[in-house]
Amino acid sequence: MKIENSFLLILLSLFLLLPTAFAHEDENFFDTFFIHPLVEGTGYNVVNTATFAIILIAAAFGVYKLLKKLQIKIDRNFLIGVIPFVALGGILRAFEDFSEASGTARNFFFVSPLIYVTIFVIAFVLLLVSTTAEKLSKKKIGYYKIWFALGAIIDIFFLAQFRFANAFAFFMVLIITVIWVVLFVVAKIIAKNKFSKLNKFLTAENMFIILVHLFDAATTFVALQYLGYFEQHVLPGFLIGLLGTWAMFLLKIIVVPIVMYFFDREMKNEKEMEKRTFLKLVVLILGLGPGLRNWLRMIGGF
Repeated sequence: MKIENSFLLILLSLFLLLPTAFAHEDENFFDTFFIHPLVEGTGYNVVNTATFAIILIAAAFGVYKLLKKLQIKIDRNFLIGVIPFVALGGILRAFEDFSEASGTARNFFFVSPLIYVTIFVIAFVLLLVSTTAEKLSKKKIGYYKIWFALGAIIDIFFLAQFRFANAFAFFMVLIITVIWVVLFVVAKIIAKNKFSKLNKFLTAENMFIILVHLFDAATTFVALQYLGYFEQHVLPGFLIGLLGTWAMFLLKIIVVPIVMYFFDREMKNEKEMEKRTFLKLVVLILGLGPGLRNWLRMIGGF
């Protein structure tokens, strides 16, 4: 943890050293890079992107330590239980877009970065409810099943509020995602017979996370290529401006597998398995939430 803490300290120090000269003449630094993008929905910039990344890393380590202190094992069951809440982030963000399009004032608890706090509170409270229910049932029902069910009920409630207005966006994203799924299934079959190292890497866990990010890329591609949306994030926006809308697929298919491979290679032993699973969960969150938000927004026609 010493290296991780040092890394966070360096990033934070670099941010604090940024000169206020970057701010507009009639505004202060904080208003320019944080308040106005949040209030006006104008997207991200280098400064708030770097800051939110630092906060995300610090929060991830904090949540990990909290789960370990509560003796909650971070394994496949935990991943299954938490998936509805990962999805809830994208659903609530799209719900906020829908509400704003209908004339409702912006709810900052459903907008980045506060939406992460909202989702954490909901998920954590229901996790405690689920673990308590498991104990009362004398472990006849796994906490993750209860947790998953509670999260799914909330997801369904909010999904029921949306309208289906754009069949093209729905099917286009679905078709592109299915194509990627088929390609990965074929790759898995070939690797199983001929490439042992690739086969070992293409676990169900890794494939699911990579495909989730390719789903996210598909939503971005369809939104920008056909529906006139714009990319809010700094790095994707730069790459799309340089290479075109298909650049998101290139970014995902290169970066995400490398990250998964690094996790698998560096955290092999039994003691590090939970940390590896948790870090993969963070990567999953960064793909599933934005992807669902994009897809629901396009389907809703707002």
